[in-house]
Amino acid sequence: MLCASIKSSSMLLVYLLILSSILYSISSPAYDALLADITVPKNRQASYSLSYMGWNLGYAIGPILGGLLFKNALPFLFFGDGVTTLISMILVATFIGETKGKKDQEINSEKRPLEISQEGSVFHILFQRPILIFFALILFCYDFVYAQWGFALPLQLADLFGKNGAALYGTLASFNGILVIILTPLLTKVTKKIPAITVMSIGGFCYVLSFGSLAFVHILFLFYLDLFIMTIGEILISINSSVFIADHTPLSHRGRISAIIPIVTGAGYVVSPLVIGNFISYASIKDAWFLAGAIVFIAACLMSLLKRIDN
Repeated sequence: MLCASIKSSSMLLVYLLILSSILYSISSPAYDALLADITVPKNRQASYSLSYMGWNLGYAIGPILGGLLFKNALPFLFFGDGVTTLISMILVATFIGETKGKKDQEINSEKRPLEISQEGSVFHILFQRPILIFFALILFCYDFVYAQWGFALPLQLADLFGKNGAALYGTLASFNGILVIILTPLLTKVTKKIPAITVMSIGGFCYVLSFGSLAFVHILFLFYLDLFIMTIGEILISINSSVFIADHTPLSHRGRISAIIPIVTGAGYVVSPLVIGNFISYASIKDAWFLAGAIVFIAACLMSLLKRIDN
């Protein structure tokens, strides 16, 4: 809301936007812990898929409204963002309320032994449950490769289609958002009886097929087909990763685990453009897709192996 009163040319606006991103990141672990608290293993996948759909619906509508307001009424863009955030906070406080420390009695120790509260630091819990560490490292590889959707792909489109590359990338991004909204409920229904880690392994192999085959794609239609396969993998991984973490985390440590694992996995986004960018400068975009396909193939195989360890 403060941004609404500041001129767009002021650096103070930039600093406030950076601060807002930091504050949003601070709140994310609490959001993840809250969602885990109000769900049970039976309905957790469906609940996370509904939440994921809601996020993507916002992402689909938000840029359209934001684009109109940015051009005609920039202060209202920031003011509206602040108001909607305030409304969402009031809705959560009113209809959900505090869950911390109130759910222990509802957990059946025989059916959900991994969710029982425990004493000790978050690192103690992680070393007790190394499967969470291995899981985070595999997701690091997934995110490392997925980051090329926003880095290497635009470069490839610009190389193939010149000035039209940026516009074509925009249509692909919109296509991705539409697919997420359409496919999420369908994929949730199809995979609801399959263990989360198995579904994520399938999602990883979707990444192998989509990112690895981009080395050979030169026709626009094939980019859309490739994106279709990638989006299936994205949905399967995004929904079930949160489910797996919730199912394997003690109630007492949900917030802390939800903070540490995204730091590990999100590091894939951070280092990927740097590593692949340097790789492309010495090799080519085609070789980069081969490398991405190989990395995610190994990660998907490790995810399949992790299923056996989990059992």
